[in-house]
Amino acid sequence: MRLKIASKIILGFGVMGIAVILYAMFANRAISKSRLDNARINSIYTPSVELIRDMYTKISDSRMLIKSWVHIDKISDTPDKIKLLDLHSKGYGETIDSLKILSEYWQDDTLKSLLYDIDILITDTLFPRHQYIMEQLNSFLSYEDPFIVFEMTDMVEDKGEVMLITNRALNKISSLLEKQEILILEKRVEMAKSFDSIRNFNMIMLVVMILVAIIVSTVLTLSLATPINRTKNMLLSISKGILPDTKLKEGNDEIGQMAIALHSVVKSLKDVSGFAIQIGKGNFESEFTPLSEDDVLGQSLLEMREELVKAKEEEDKRNEENKQRTWSSQGVALFSDILRKHSDNLKELSFEIVSNMVQYTKANQGGIFIVNDNDKDNICLEMTACYAYDRQKFIKRRVEVGEGLVGRCYQEQEKIFLTDIPNDYIKISSGLGEDNPKCLLLIPLTYNDKIYGILEIASFTVFENFEVEFMERIGESIAATISSVKANIQTQLLLEQSQQQAEEMSAQEEEMRQNMEELRATQEQSARREQELVRELEMLRRQMESV
Repeated sequence: MRLKIASKIILGFGVMGIAVILYAMFANRAISKSRLDNARINSIYTPSVELIRDMYTKISDSRMLIKSWVHIDKISDTPDKIKLLDLHSKGYGETIDSLKILSEYWQDDTLKSLLYDIDILITDTLFPRHQYIMEQLNSFLSYEDPFIVFEMTDMVEDKGEVMLITNRALNKISSLLEKQEILILEKRVEMAKSFDSIRNFNMIMLVVMILVAIIVSTVLTLSLATPINRTKNMLLSISKGILPDTKLKEGNDEIGQMAIALHSVVKSLKDVSGFAIQIGKGNFESEFTPLSEDDVLGQSLLEMREELVKAKEEEDKRNEENKQRTWSSQGVALFSDILRKHSDNLKELSFEIVSNMVQYTKANQGGIFIVNDNDKDNICLEMTACYAYDRQKFIKRRVEVGEGLVGRCYQEQEKIFLTDIPNDYIKISSGLGEDNPKCLLLIPLTYNDKIYGILEIASFTVFENFEVEFMERIGESIAATISSVKANIQTQLLLEQSQQQAEEMSAQEEEMRQNMEELRATQEQSARREQELVRELEMLRRQMESV
């Protein structure tokens, strides 16, 4: 709450009034507390002491009464027996019930616990022993019982235990009584101290009120002249263009509000000066807050900063675009050289592509899957290279069409770009194993509307758009090279098959030539044999003719 000077004066005298009120409240509270303590002593603690004494008397009497009962006495309604029965039936119960009601107002839980232990000892242990003895000697017949001698022996022993229990109960009651009496004494001492405190407080408050009156008058006098002189000196310095470091005391009165306004003006002028210096140095992040929406100088400086920031942002944007274009151009040159050098070996080409792509894009791991369409009825994708964490991974992977992200990318022939991947997602659906990157990119390697493979790159940082566009652009060149390599491989296979077939045909011709020579030799041998037979026949014929 902002107070005027007049209000301060009123407040000063109001402090004295509050002091008087506080004194009255304290005194009333002390008196009320003393009255309450006195009431508690009269209504709770004193009656409690009386009841405890009464209970002590009754338990002490029960010790004598049970002894009288045990003595052989055939009169069943003697005054002692009636008194003991009355003690069991209602005497003790009335006393303990009244004590339990009063104990609810006792402030010491240990006293409540002690009362509870006494009641348990009497009702659960002592009185049941009494009942046993009384039941054994409750008629004239019990005295005529021939076995009374044995029962009396037991009762004598039982009576001795009853005396011990009774003494223990009396000791506990005496302890409770002593503690209650000490509590009453403490309360009365506390009441006496309270009255002494009130008397001392009266003296102290009288001195305090005199001091408060002196202090209030002095403070009010000094709080006007000194601040006004300091404010005047500060205004004179500002009028000369000097920004003083003097701090005026700020307050809620008129002079304090003037001090706040002057501090705000000086701070604003210093901020303007510092802001202009920072802008001159190119620090456009420097903070500046105008005095208000109508602060012409402050608003002009902010507009100037905004224009300069826009110009710097445009320049930074152009530089970043140039940097991205340079990065992409260098990457295209790098991969063009790789594709040119390794166009004769598909595995070496795959490893060079994936390893350089992971390193160049600062990714973490990557893999390349080549389409195996040798069997048109069972097309699949085979991992030909895998590179992760600066190491080559030798992993045999076969992915069926439509299986996981790789199979889906082959089917749809569209890139798949995932971010914020769940912990177990890659392990289930990706072709790169069980790592959990933050970004996953799958690019179909397509050339002339035909897909030749899938390039899969994973990173712990999300790829920028220009990086994705670069990898898509390189993907077309990779697909073209793979197409050429596969064509070369196919041509080489066909050439090898042709050479093999030619060699087989040459071998067959040589075998046929040898067979023909063997046949010719056989024919010649047969002809010679035939001629020899003819000659032999001719000789035989001649011999027969000569005979």
